[in-house]
Order: sequence, then C-alpha cells, then structure tokens
Amino acid sequence: MLRPNARIAVLLLGWVLVGARLSGAATTEEKVPLYGAHGVSPQAVLQGSLGSCYFHASIAALAKIAPETLRGAIGSNPGGGYRVHFLDGPEEVVLPEDMEFGRAHGYDRSEGVWVAVLMRAYAQRALRQSLVSAINKSEIIPVFTKPFALSFLDESGLPLVAYDRAVRSVVQQDGAIDKATLKAKLAAQLNALGVPAAQAELLGSFLDVQGFFDSVAQTVGQNGEVFGAYKSLGQGGVPGRVFEAFLGKGETGQVADKKLTVGQLQRLHAGKLAMVAGTWATPSGEGYANANWWVPAHCYTVLDFDETAQTVTLRNPWGAHPDPDGVFTIPLAVFLDAYEFYTYTQPSAQ
Repeated sequence: MLRPNARIAVLLLGWVLVGARLSGAATTEEKVPLYGAHGVSPQAVLQGSLGSCYFHASIAALAKIAPETLRGAIGSNPGGGYRVHFLDGPEEVVLPEDMEFGRAHGYDRSEGVWVAVLMRAYAQRALRQSLVSAINKSEIIPVFTKPFALSFLDESGLPLVAYDRAVRSVVQQDGAIDKATLKAKLAAQLNALGVPAAQAELLGSFLDVQGFFDSVAQTVGQNGEVFGAYKSLGQGGVPGRVFEAFLGKGETGQVADKKLTVGQLQRLHAGKLAMVAGTWATPSGEGYANANWWVPAHCYTVLDFDETAQTVTLRNPWGAHPDPDGVFTIPLAVFLDAYEFYTYTQPSAQ
C-alpha cells in the first residue's frame, strides 16, 4: 500500500506525462505568418514595450550571423503552436494564446511571429529555471517532497504554461499572493488546457500542502523573477545568456579596453561574431544626451566595423531612434566613449 505522499506523487507524475502529450490542446490557428518580408534578419526584429532590449538586440545579432540556427530552433507543435529547441534543457512549447497575449500587449513588434515565438520560449525557459532554483533553495518545501514539486516544472508541456497563465493574473509584484485564488486559477487554466478537473484539483492540493505557493510568494518578494514569464523577461537580463541558449556561449568585454575591443570588432566585420553593446547609464561625452541615437543603459546590435574609416555601425532594437530603421554609424572614438560593455558569441563552426 502506497503512503499518501507516494500515491500523490505517482498520480502527479502520471499527470505531468499526460500534460506533456496534451501540450497542444485548446489552441487557435496562427493568424500571422512565421516570417515577414525580411525573413530572419536584424531588420525584422523590433522591440516592444518591455525592457527587453538585451533580448531583441541579441536575437538581431544572431539573425545576422546565424539565421539558420534560429530557423532550426523553431519547429511545429503537433497540437498547434510551436516548439523551440535550445542547446540544453527541455523544448519549450509555445501555444498560440500565449504568443498572442504577448503581441496583444505590445511586448514584441517584429515582422512575422518568429521573434515572438523565440521570445515566449525564452521567457518560459527563464521562468522554469527561476522556479526550479526557488524550489531547490526553499526552506519551506520539505526536502523529501522537492522531487515531486520539481516534476511539476521539469517537463516540457502544460504545467509551466498553466502556472504562468495563473500567476500573472493573481500575484502582485511585491510578492503578495492569495493562495486560494492562485489555486483556483491554476485549476481553471489546467482545465482549459485539457487536464481533467480531478487531476488539476489533486495537483493544486498537493502544491498547497507542500508549501509550493508559499515558496513562490517568498521568491517573488525577493527578486520578482517568478512573477510570470513575460514579466521576468521585461525586468532586464543578460545578453550572454541569450547567446548561450542558442549557441552555447556568450562572453563579455569592457569597451574601455580599446585593443581588445577593436580586435573583436575586426572579427565581427569578418563575419565571425555576433555582438551587442550597451551604453552607459549616463552620457560621459558632450552632446550624447541629445544625440538621435543615444539611449542610456540600452542594448544595441553591433552590425559592422569599418577599420579604414574608423567607424562602427549599430542598430537600436526599437527600429527607430534614429529613424527610419534604428541603424546609425558613429566614429570609433565615440563608440569607445559612449558604450560600457559588449557581449559576443560565434557559431561553433567558426
């Protein structure tokens, strides 16, 4: 005879496997083509209302140097929507409703939906990693039940999607949480995604008893990373992690190191690097604050370096500022003074 916790765990694990198979349930038809007029290219990438310049600038850089890598990361999901493959971790299922939620809220303005698909998948990946870390570090969840709680998150499919849909509607940014409401919302989202009501109730009860919701509240209160997938993405991030997700490596250098910086710009010009650069939080040079390209503490895609002319060409992921398309060229000396850091990666074949 199985003990109660063991019985719940067996049922929960069975539910997770069912959830993974049902991951395309209750989807709608995509209304926007995957790729637009510019295909997978920097010109197609347009940041939206979130503070996700690091993500959009990095995707634009990857689109320039490794477009086939991004194309190859996106596959169709049998039940609708898409699956996105990263170099490590499970594939993320991107259902049309969640992708459309992001576009409807202006989180991405890119041509087609390929950037929105990658954005949603990366956001889910970040949320999953944050929650797994929160559970592992939690002193609220008993050690012997942590594997069961982790099984809720460590599979590709419905569990994470349902959690995200529920948590973004009930959890406050300061970590305040109405557990009863979250439990009800989670059950409703699971049911909407095709999970039987009895199994959804079982999962909610198990997580409630084992302290999962308390751990969520504690983690949100500390750093806000588990407030929701899009919210986490919009709180800022590290370009190197975006590069790592698709190419396995991202390294950062200080622009002030002129010799090393110029060397990397030369490799960029030769087509061997994808690169982004970030401005200082406050302008150090005269006139930067009024320049048509200047945005403080902002991430840009580095497009090219002309060694003869000693100029650097960059692109603002807004696709504007400067108009019409966010692309501008500045003297190398200005680049070295106005930008604080750069992050780069390269395809494995190079």
